[in-house]
Amino acid sequence: MTSFTVIAGLLLLFLFALPLLLGFLSGRAYRQGRGRVALGLFLFGGFVGLWARPRPLGLLLLLLGLLWGYGRRRL
Repeated sequence: MTSFTVIAGLLLLFLFALPLLLGFLSGRAYRQGRGRVALGLFLFGGFVGLWARPRPLGLLLLLLGLLWGYGRRRL
């Protein structure tokens, strides 16, 4: 039986990784000219980033993912 702390730790890891991933995908979509998709991903990433505690860290991860996705070279 899995303990509660392991499940809570995985949920916390998911809440930290999701804004980073959504920011990355938003940056890639904006760079490819899909502005509405990028805006939707960015807004949902901001919403999830507000869930992560402490709040500035979730929003910082969102912006870091956005810069990472936008600054990446096209293949």
